[in-house]
Amino acid sequence: MKTTKEKILETSLNLFNEKGCINTSTRHIASALNISVGNLYYYFKNKEVILIEIFLQYIENIFSQIEKQNFQKDEIFLLKDFLINCLEADTKYRFLHQELNLLMITFPKFKEVMQIELKKEIELISKLVQHQIKFGYIKNMSEDKILFFVSNSWIIATNSYSFWDLLDKDKSDNGKKGTANLYYFIKPYLTQKSLDDEQIKEIEIVLGSK
Repeated sequence: MKTTKEKILETSLNLFNEKGCINTSTRHIASALNISVGNLYYYFKNKEVILIEIFLQYIENIFSQIEKQNFQKDEIFLLKDFLINCLEADTKYRFLHQELNLLMITFPKFKEVMQIELKKEIELISKLVQHQIKFGYIKNMSEDKILFFVSNSWIIATNSYSFWDLLDKDKSDNGKKGTANLYYFIKPYLTQKSLDDEQIKEIEIVLGSK
C-alpha cells in the first residue's frame, strides 16, 4: 500500500505531465488527492520540494544501470537496456524535458540540485566511457574529447524530446525518436568489437529505425 508521500509524488508527476509543472499548483495537487493544502504541506513544504524529489527519482532511474557496471571487468556496457530504460523514464517524466529551462529559471533550489547532480553524472559517465575505451568497446579519445562526448550526450538526451514535440503533433513516438537521436550520436564512437555484439545490433530494431 502506497504511503501518502508516495501518492503525492505520483499525483504530482501525473499533473506535471498533463498540465505542466509551472501551471500546476499545490492546490491542484491537493484537490486531485482529496486532501487539504495544509495536509500536503505536512509532507512537502512547497511545490519546488516536490519537483526536486521527482527529479531525483528520475536521476536514480536513469543512472542505476551505470552504477552497477563492473569497472574492473572486461564487459560491454548494455547500451540497449540503458536506452530502453531511458526511453521509459523520459516518457514517464516527460515534463522535465518539456519545461527544463523554465524550471531552472523559476525554481533556484531545483537548479542548484541539477548542478550538483550534473557534476556527478559527468564523473560517472566519463568513468564508464574510459572503461569502455580501455577494453576496446569505444574508440580512443582524449580526456577533453571525453568531456565533450559526455556533454553532447547530455544535451541530446535532454533536448531531443522537445525538438520532436515541436515538429510532430502526434507525440506517441517522440520519446523513441529522442532515444534514437542519442543512439545515432553514440554509434560512430563504437568500435567493431561493440558493433559485433548482438545487443548492439538489436538497438536499431528496438527503436524502429531499421
